[in-house]
Amino acid sequence: MVRAVLSFSILSSWFLHALLIAGEKVSHEYVLESIDPIIYEDDNTTISASNNVSLRGNNFLLLADKITMNRKSGETIAKGSVSLTKENTRILADEIKLSTISGDFIATNTRGGTYPSFFTSGVLERNASVETYRNNRLYMSEPGMLEPNLTTKLYSSDENSSTITIAPSIVRVGNIIVGILPPFRGKERSGLWGMNTMIKFGKNTNLGWYGETGLSYRWDDLTASTKMVYYHERGTWFSPRLAYSKSWNDGFIRSTLNGGWIDDKINNRGVDTRGYTVPSQRSFTHFKSTWRFKEKWRSSTILEWESDSEIIRDFRRNHFYRNQWNQNHNEISYEGNGYTISMLSRWQANDHESRIEQLPLLSFDSGPNPMPVSNFYHSGTINFSKLIKRDRLGVKESFADRLYLGYKIERPLRLVDGITMTPSVAFLIEDYNLPENSFSRSYNEFGLDIHASMYQAIPYQNRTWEISQLTHLMRFSTGFRFSEMLTGNPLNPLPNFYSQMDDLNLDPLDILDFRGSERVDDRKLIRFGWENNILVKWEEKSRELLSMRSYYDMNFENSNATESGDFLYSEISIHPIYWLSLNLKNKIDLRSGKNYRQSYGINLRDGRFQGASFSYLSYLDFNDYSYLSAWKRLNEKLHSSVSVLYDLDKNYVTYWRGRLEYRTRGSWIWDFSVNQRKGTRKENNTEWSIGLSLGGFGRNRLAEADRIESIYSM
Repeated sequence: MVRAVLSFSILSSWFLHALLIAGEKVSHEYVLESIDPIIYEDDNTTISASNNVSLRGNNFLLLADKITMNRKSGETIAKGSVSLTKENTRILADEIKLSTISGDFIATNTRGGTYPSFFTSGVLERNASVETYRNNRLYMSEPGMLEPNLTTKLYSSDENSSTITIAPSIVRVGNIIVGILPPFRGKERSGLWGMNTMIKFGKNTNLGWYGETGLSYRWDDLTASTKMVYYHERGTWFSPRLAYSKSWNDGFIRSTLNGGWIDDKINNRGVDTRGYTVPSQRSFTHFKSTWRFKEKWRSSTILEWESDSEIIRDFRRNHFYRNQWNQNHNEISYEGNGYTISMLSRWQANDHESRIEQLPLLSFDSGPNPMPVSNFYHSGTINFSKLIKRDRLGVKESFADRLYLGYKIERPLRLVDGITMTPSVAFLIEDYNLPENSFSRSYNEFGLDIHASMYQAIPYQNRTWEISQLTHLMRFSTGFRFSEMLTGNPLNPLPNFYSQMDDLNLDPLDILDFRGSERVDDRKLIRFGWENNILVKWEEKSRELLSMRSYYDMNFENSNATESGDFLYSEISIHPIYWLSLNLKNKIDLRSGKNYRQSYGINLRDGRFQGASFSYLSYLDFNDYSYLSAWKRLNEKLHSSVSVLYDLDKNYVTYWRGRLEYRTRGSWIWDFSVNQRKGTRKENNTEWSIGLSLGGFGRNRLAEADRIESIYSM
């Protein structure tokens, strides 16, 4: 009986509440609802509603204590606890005057924003595409006691022209004034009018206590930034950076220039790779640029100058792994119809390195292009270089002028559908001009290639792996090359420019592919090849499910003893789905059993929450490693990652690193990392670092959920 009475009471209360709610469809686009009855005035032209009022449109929701609306003009006034929501933006105000026709409005005593940005404003006005904030405070993250913010009397933004205007402003961290900015008018960019700031302090076991501050600013195509770090034990590190990026219809340019300088005040700085004492005045400059113009012209430049061999290792420790071999060169090339012309200059910029300079290297490559004779094709190459070898003191050890001339003729013959035979003949001339003597050599090469190709459409569907159609492409090939020296003396010693190195990849097949090296010799070679590709289709999109290449080289004769052998080279890449990939590469000498390369890897990625990769690498019979890298987003604020490199020959971990990042409610980020190295020249230690950083006026990377990725890898 009690349950029946209670149920009737709840039902009666709900029904009474429904009767008290007044609703009116003021037009086919807007619905007005309130608890109190809706009042009609001025011949039903003006309507007003009170008590939990909502006005709902196609793309907005307006809530208030009271709303008055003119049904003809669309002019609407909302008062008391006003909330206006449109897409991802929400505005709270005491009063809003809104035009439902144009979307323009004026709001007083407002606060709100679009996540994670936030603002407070005395008056917020929207007129057409222009939004104007008066007497306001702007945050690029959620407000907090120590969040960076900007106080200004006027801030306006124009959506159509993407320009902003801001009056003189006061920069604060919380309520603490840290600076004053002049007025600004220009293009709107990421962050607040293109500016991002950062401060950080912490401790590193190798560098000691430090405080860091950074500032970056972006114009239309140019980004400038600078970073200053004060190390209590080392001095002040100053590092500027410029980046320029611009694209047009038939080209682009991408350039970066960065550097660093410090007066290193530590007493024991150690020695460089030459055994010399590392100087106190230390600096570096790196410049990279790629330029393409009119689709045919291309230029690439890399300049990496360093005052000593240890500065990257000491002050840019996260970059040291991929900056141990510097490059200093410039190449300009022109890509014509069936030919390419290029000029390359490579020089030795650092005294602590030994390099082979090429000043310059001129190349002309053509073909294969059709000849006037039916179904014949020819290719040609001209390669000239001035080579200079310098030691680590910059002293010239040897030099030579080298010229390569190569020419090849081939004719494809279709035997049956899917099977093609291509005989070829090639010639190569080497000419050396040395200080002691000069000599020339010439070679010829006969070749025969047979290719058999086939494909098959396989009816297969699988929703789990997102496959609706399969296509299998397969190709078999057999290639024979017979090369011999025509003129010259094989006993003439070549200058020792390049140390003989084992090639971990697939060796070149044609004699013309050996240009630019001293590896041309008499040889008899047969190469067997097998290639497979499986393509899949899903919802009008295609991807490569499997790619496999396998080649077997049988050397019957080779005058170069280091190159003789029967080599098996294979590589397989499997991508069953976007979150899983498997990769394998292998090269061994079947005659001697020597291992040139074995590498296997698997990569997993679970959306934006976690990812992992595991790989195994063994090469040249004295390197045997396994590597693990994993990262996980523990929650919305905490991120973790780990990397481990294990030496299987010595049975110990030669490198490992772990890192945690914690994002507070606002822009502050705690980070803690620890890593250990073993078996290196000077880094056999455990290093840890802890820091607290603040990024102002730019969106926090950790707040951009769709851009989470592992940034820690070897």
